[in-house]
This record gives sequence, structure tokens and C-alpha cells, in this order.
Amino acid sequence: MRTLERRSFLSLISNAVVGSTLYPAFGLAQQNKPITNGTCWLDVCAPFIIQDSALGIDSEIVLTADNFVGASGYSDGADGTEYQIYLYDFEGKPVGANGVAKTLSAKAMRTTVIPVSDLVGPQKSFWGGMKVRLRPKTRTPSHASDLFSSAFVRWKSRDSFTNVHANPDPLQWQRADSFFYSMPFPPLDDYDCVYSLFNPYAEHSAGALTLYDHFGATLKELPYDLKPHSSMLVDLRRGEYARSLDETFSGKRSAHANRIGTRGGTIAVTNRQGSVKNFGYLLIKHAGTPRFSIEHPIHQPPYNPTVARVPFDSAGRFKAQNILYTPLVFRSKKIGGVTLESRFHLSSGAPVEDFLWLSPFITDANGKVVWQTADGSKLPASIPEKQIERGAIKLGGQQSCVFDCARAELPKGFSGGLSLAITPLSNHTLMKVEVAVTEWNARAFTHFRPGLAAARNYQKPSSRAGLCTDYIVAGACLSSRENTMVRDEIIAVINIDDKSIAGNPVLEIFTSSGLALRVRLGEVPAYGCKHYLLSSLLSGKIGANDLSLRLVDDHATLLMSVLHLDYVRRDIAADHGSDRFSTFGEFTCVPRA
Repeated sequence: MRTLERRSFLSLISNAVVGSTLYPAFGLAQQNKPITNGTCWLDVCAPFIIQDSALGIDSEIVLTADNFVGASGYSDGADGTEYQIYLYDFEGKPVGANGVAKTLSAKAMRTTVIPVSDLVGPQKSFWGGMKVRLRPKTRTPSHASDLFSSAFVRWKSRDSFTNVHANPDPLQWQRADSFFYSMPFPPLDDYDCVYSLFNPYAEHSAGALTLYDHFGATLKELPYDLKPHSSMLVDLRRGEYARSLDETFSGKRSAHANRIGTRGGTIAVTNRQGSVKNFGYLLIKHAGTPRFSIEHPIHQPPYNPTVARVPFDSAGRFKAQNILYTPLVFRSKKIGGVTLESRFHLSSGAPVEDFLWLSPFITDANGKVVWQTADGSKLPASIPEKQIERGAIKLGGQQSCVFDCARAELPKGFSGGLSLAITPLSNHTLMKVEVAVTEWNARAFTHFRPGLAAARNYQKPSSRAGLCTDYIVAGACLSSRENTMVRDEIIAVINIDDKSIAGNPVLEIFTSSGLALRVRLGEVPAYGCKHYLLSSLLSGKIGANDLSLRLVDDHATLLMSVLHLDYVRRDIAADHGSDRFSTFGEFTCVPRA
């Protein structure tokens, strides 16, 4: 295993930070607007809610209420968040009196879990979409600070559980216009995948859903016309609309002749100009098992790519415009009694140039680069040779590939973080993380985190009180029964600060009653990536609860992701974590950019 000189590593980081200053303008993120003190309702959407006793699937809504002023503005109960929850079945029929399923207020950082059965009835078979409106009630009037961590959905069955956050639908995006929505899907030899579409608006949403193979060739194009508030399902393996939800979970695979996308690919939704957009989740079910995971795409406006530039200087060094991160790199690593493996599904979506270039490198707990192609390591054989040029990954429009850690030059027992240097600018949600537990044959999906320039923007608001790190994870749990673990958490922390500052983060743990405990995690070296087992940190100091986790650091910029372990279901779920101010500067009360 090779290491890279610190000077070369810092040079790559520095170049990427300079080049990433335009990152907030990529995709649908507007140029930063003046931050006003106005309060308003802002929306998020969760396009696939299931409550079905016959299928044995229950859903829960997890609210984190992370709007508060100052580093510890949650402590006196003066700040909080108001919520309005709207549920629509797949035909567009609303749940609840006057079309509102539930209204509530939650004090800041009081973990709130709402069973969907309480809203639709315990015996009813329901599937459809959800819209959540939220408005901060803070001592200083303000709009929501982070729409990504505002509301989560958690699905549970006898054998599986998974979670994902609702997607922001800020005022700037609520217009009848053409939008592009995409994500990679994993190899359909290994997975059965079903994509949901949900129209949260009172107007029709019309356009086309297109499936591409990993080389960007069109496999299937399906037109859609979604009635107001209605939902549809697409079976990716068959390349057609699913007839029922029962069919999705029946476990019966379609015939070999109908299979497409066997090596993975990209799903893209383009709504027609003058038509409102829709939202979607991808349900990913491992073939032959009842376990499933759920992930989401990302919106961006459609555009024509410009001519690609070659991203190498005269000495052959890769010139990055941004770096994307994940602290979830595992190669036969044993934590909490289970063995973890990682794969990464990388996609170009609709790149701003003809090609998206990616140069990955992996760091360890001490901050040393232990793998990168510039140091002679080869990209894993899971990536086709025609998608590699000069040691970098080169993806054309709608192309994708799989970076398999088990096929890279990493030693068994390794854990660390993956940094993905890219040019031109692209979105972190196009890069998916897959973590597998070998003993359970269980898998979970999430995605990468944005680059340092984005983090620097998050640090600007005065209500943040100067914290360099303020990261939230929802839906955690720690539970044991008769000295046997039932639920536990693997907490992954990576230091991305470009000033070589070692982090000394504190993990704050919240229950429905508020702050329960603070735990110092110890030093996280510059560029280091460390993993902690929650039960080892707490040593029985907290009872079984639904938990929200908050990572704070005064001086260093850190990212946190979490793996949720369920030892009874023998399943795993993932949460990429979110900065508490990740949308504060972009998604304001101003309806137009």
C-alpha cells in the first residue's frame, strides 16, 4: 500500500478549493442571495411512502427540528420548528381533514417520530407521496437552515429497514419549467430496482423517463403524465411501469430476455417545458433477499454541454475543480461484529462539458493518502478500460461506472475515506455509496458529500456562532436486550479542512427530551477519516431511544456519515449526514433568484 507525500496531497486539495468557488451555482443551486431575516414556509418532498400491513411494511416520519440560533440555541426550548404534513395516495387523494394529514410544532433538537399508520390508519394499505412544509419559530426570525435534514422517512419490515431524507422544493424551484433529474442505478444482475415518481403540485407533470446503460446508450424511454398529487412506479429491470406495489415486493424476477442495464446505468427524468416537475426515490432490492434500500436523484436545469477541456497540466497532473467526499470506505473491515465492504456508483448525469473527469484517492485514519492512480495504483477492473484515460475516469453524458473497493489495491481490514477530485463541476449526489455487511448479505446506499467551498459558505451565517463543523444525522438508535445488541451506529468522520488543522470534535446526542449526552471523539488528524461504534463511546450511559446526532468542532471542517446497524433484522441503513446550514444561503423566502 503506497503513501503520497503530504506536499503533493496539499497541492491537489488547494487547487480543488480554488476551482470549487463556483460550486453553489451548479445544477439548480442559485447564486447565493442576500440572507434576509424573514420567516416563511419552505417545502420538502418524500415521493415514496408505504404503509401496508399485508406487505408487512411500515413507514415513519422522522423530524429533527434543527432550526435554532447560536451554537446551543436548543438548550432553553425557545427555538423550534412548525410542520404541516401532506400525504397523497398514488391516485392523488389527500389524507386528513382539509387535505392536511398533521400539523405540529417541535422544539429544537427534540427528536420526533410519527408512525404513518397514525395518519392513514393501522390496517390500511397505502402508498403515495408526502410533502412537508416547515417554518422556523426562532428567537430571531429566520427561514429554515437545512432542508436536507428537516424530515426523513424510515421504512421497516420484518426483514429490512432503510431511511432517506426528503428532498428540498424551495420557492425558487416551484415553477412550470423544464427540469432534469438523474441518478445512477446499480447493476440489475444484482438488484431489482423500482423508481417512484410523485407530483406534489396541483397541476399536471408531464415528460419522459429515460434509462441509459453504463456507456450512456439509451435503453428505454417511457413517457409520463402525472395527475396532480399522484404517483407512478417504474420497474427498471423490465423497463416498464409497474402494475402494482405487490408486484414490487413479490420477489419474482422478470424473465432473462427482458433484462436491461445488467452492469448498471443512469435513470433520467426530464419534465416538459411549461409542466411542473416531479420528485422520485429509487428502491433498490438485492436479488433473492427481502432487504431493500432507498436513494434519491438530484434536480438540475437541462442544458447543452460545452466542449470538454483536458484536465491535465503540462506535467501530466490532474487539475481538479472540486473534490467530493465520503468517509465510508471499507475493505473487509470488521466493526461492531460485522464485516463491511464498499462500492461506489459514479455518474456524470448531464455534465456541463462533454466529459466529466474523476480522479479518486483514499486516505486513512492518520490522513495519509494510501491509494491513488497518480502514485501508480490502478483503477479497479470493475471500471471499463474505455472509461479510463491517463489514469483518470472519463465519463460522457449519462455514463456511469462502479468503483469496487474489493478490486482495488487495498489491504483487508482497511477503513478510511474516499476523495473524488473532479473537473468540471458536478454534483455530489450523482456519486453513490454502497456499503455491504458480508455476514448478513445486506446492503445500504447513500451518497457523497459536497466540497470544501460549499462548507465554507455554510460557515458564514452569524446564527451559526462561528462553528466550523455543525453536522446533523437523524434516525439513529442504540438498544440492547439481555446484554445483546439490537441497534447500534457506526459513526464515520472525515477531516476535509485545507488548513492542516486537526479536529477535536464533540458528538452531541439528542432524544425526544433534548440533549442527553456530549462525547469527545478525540483528535481527527488533518485529512484523516475515523470510525467509531456508538455503543463503545457511550458504555450504556443512554437508554433505548430514537436519536439525533450532532457533530460540532470550533476550528476544523469535518463531515459525518452514519451506518445504522440492526442486529435483529440483520440489516444496515445509511445516512450521509448534513451540515445544519447547507441550504440557508440558497433557499430563502425570496421566490425568484
